[in-house]
This record gives sequence, C-alpha cells and structure tokens, in this order.
Amino acid sequence: MSALPGAIRTNESLLGDNSPSNALTWGLFVLLALSMAATRYHHFSSVLHIADTSWAVFFIAGLYLRPRWMFPALLGLAVAIDLVAVWMDGTGMSGCFSPAYPGLLLAYGALWGAGRLAHTLMMGAQTTSATPSTMMAVHILEISGWLTLGVLGAFALSNLTFWAWSGHFAAMPLGEYSGRVIDYLGRYLVVTGFYVGLVVSGIRFIHILKSINTPQAAH
Repeated sequence: MSALPGAIRTNESLLGDNSPSNALTWGLFVLLALSMAATRYHHFSSVLHIADTSWAVFFIAGLYLRPRWMFPALLGLAVAIDLVAVWMDGTGMSGCFSPAYPGLLLAYGALWGAGRLAHTLMMGAQTTSATPSTMMAVHILEISGWLTLGVLGAFALSNLTFWAWSGHFAAMPLGEYSGRVIDYLGRYLVVTGFYVGLVVSGIRFIHILKSINTPQAAH
C-alpha cells in the first residue's frame, strides 16, 4: 500500500531506514570507536586540539546502532582507553579510577538511553501527514531535546557520584561543589551537540544520496 498523499516515510527522516544496512551500522560503529580512541586520551586530543567525543559517541550509539551488544562494547573500549592512560601516564591519571568511576559509566548509560528513547519515539509512527520539511524540523527538535536531557542526566550522574564517592570532597557541601562544576555544563552541551549534529547531518546526506541512486518503486 502506498503512503498517503503528502506523507513522509520513515526512511526520509533524520533517522533514515528503521533497519539500516550492516555496512552502515558497522561503519558508524567503527567511526565512533575510532573517534573515542583518538580523543578520549588527552595525550592525543590535546595535540590535535580536538574535544573528547565520548559523550556524543554514546548518544549517537543509542540513536542509530540497533545491536545492543555495541553499547557494552563501547563501554569496554572507554575503560580500556582509561587503563592505557593510567599505564602510560602513571599517577597523573590514577584519579580516573577512584571509587566514583562507575558513576561515569552510569552517565554513559544515560546518554545511550536518551538516544535509544529518541529513536524509539521517532520511529513509532511509520507515516505522518506532515510535509517533509515540517517533519525534519520536528525531528531536529526531538533529537535536540533528548540530547539535552541526556547531557543533563549524564552531567548530574558523573558529578554527583564523583562528589559522593571519590573521597576528594568529604568536607565540601554539595551546594558549593555544584556551584564550582556548573560552569562546565555549557561546554558539555555545546561539544556534544556539535558532534551529534555532524553525525546526524552526515547520515542524512548518505540517505539522500541513496534515495537519488535508488529507482523509486512503482505505486
């Protein structure tokens, strides 16, 4: 059955096809893994002047990568990179593995979950009577909203657990600690949003090229 006149199909949205090809899935997974490997460890990212992609990686993974095993695989990679950093820099990076370290993994889970929820809700309706431009704007707002919620949740989890469990702030009230770290929130929002915007735009461009090269099915 053909779509209603004026309807936009899901493969015309920012998410593309609900069942992306294995090549696209694996290509994106490898790209995310390589970007995190290149930017997570400050020895490389500081030389290249590139901000850490880790937060964006986990949101994008939730938004686009359907195989669930890819989330723990990326978590394992993040831990492995941190272990390498400790091994190479010694005591200079030993603070990474305080008792609060699991809170960082919870933060990544919040970002992945936000991306996953965004995908589920955006793909829930197979068609809509909205025009393509209207639907595109709606999807941009939806992704932006879920990304903001994910970053806020991750920021709260990582900082609250670090304050409570790291052992460095036993004498500091939570209010004072929050006042000191809140200034960093804007940077996390901007950097994560920038990387997510790049990937979403790139994937949208790929699907546009595919639609141009693929003959339209007869109605």
